[in-house]
Parts: sequence; structure tokens; C-alpha cells
Amino acid sequence: VSTQSTGLENAIMHSFMECNTKEDGDLTFKEYRACVNRKPDTPPPTTKSENRMVARWKQADDNGDNRLSMAEFGRFYFPDEHHNQEMHGLLTDEYIEDRDLDLDLHLSFTEFIVNSVDEKDLNSGADWEVALMERYTSIDTNKDGLLSHPELEHYLFPIEEDPADEEARHIMADTDDDKDGHISHTEMMKHLRVFVGSQVLQHGKILLRSRDEL
Repeated sequence: VSTQSTGLENAIMHSFMECNTKEDGDLTFKEYRACVNRKPDTPPPTTKSENRMVARWKQADDNGDNRLSMAEFGRFYFPDEHHNQEMHGLLTDEYIEDRDLDLDLHLSFTEFIVNSVDEKDLNSGADWEVALMERYTSIDTNKDGLLSHPELEHYLFPIEEDPADEEARHIMADTDDDKDGHISHTEMMKHLRVFVGSQVLQHGKILLRSRDEL
């Protein structure tokens, strides 16, 4: 067990037991809210923060009884540390909401860099914009110039996938010019260099040699 994992478990247990004053093994949202409010450094809740907290609570409540066990509370307390696709989707919604200035549910590059660059960066003269653009472009897998919810969720919560599957996805993004989900012969010949050395296509070099023989 890693030190980080142990630290998270200890933090979850401490907070759960601190708030579960009835010691009945489950925690209601009312109990948790009262527990948080008792802490002197707790900022007053806003409508947005309260709505998000309630949404996360409901998402963590697997059996829908409006009470969280310690395991469920762990998913609520550290939502980004647990492999829960529904919770990750909710956190991605929040990420978009905080940046989506035109409310189109996608992020442009200008929106993407909101909260990503501070005044120190702006005045440093560093080439931060180029680095962020490269990151933005790599997230935009369908190359439409905007970041969608699925693209951002994959970026924020990357899933370990088979290297071949990941490479195939990148090949499709780089070569499927008309975005029809297929790579035509014309597209393949146009982007032949992309396939050379590919682990997906075990004989990538043969493709190049075959072209030269045509």
C-alpha cells in the first residue's frame, strides 16, 4: 500500500468519524454540513458550491439512501482519487462550467487557459502560450478546434489503456481527414509516414516500401 493511499484513507476515516457524531456507521448530508460549518476556517457557502457539494454527495451515494457509508464518503471526499466514471463526468462538468464563457458546453483555447495562467506567467516573458497550445491541441483529438466533454474527461482522468489502442486512436485523429470513422486509401497514402513504425500496423515499413514500388 502506497504512502499516498494510506494518507488518503486516514484523512477519510478522520473526517468521517469527526462528523459521524451519532456513531451509527452512516453519515447524512445534514450531519456533514453541520460538521463543516463548525470549523472556524470554513468560508460561507455559495449557491454554486452548495449545489456542487449536493451533486457530489448524491453521486457517491450508491444505494440512494441519502446516507454515506465510509466507503461512499471516501468517493465524495476525494472524488478525483477514485475510479468512478460517473463522478469523473460530474467533475468534468464543473471544470467546463468554470471556464465556458459562451455557454456552448465546449472550451475554446481562450476559455481553456482561464485559471491556467497567473499574472506571474503573463509578466515572465516565458513562452507559456505555445506550451498551452500544444497541450490544447493534443487534447482536441477530433481536431475541430474545441474541447468537448469526452475529450476533457479523458485529459483530466486518463484511463490506462492498451498502448496499441491509444496509438490507433491517435492514428485515426491524425489521418481521418473527413472524420467519417474510416481511413480511406487516399487518406492512408497522404499520411503514410504516420503508419511507418506503428505498433498497430506491424509491417509499417512494408507500407512505405510498397508505395515506392508502385
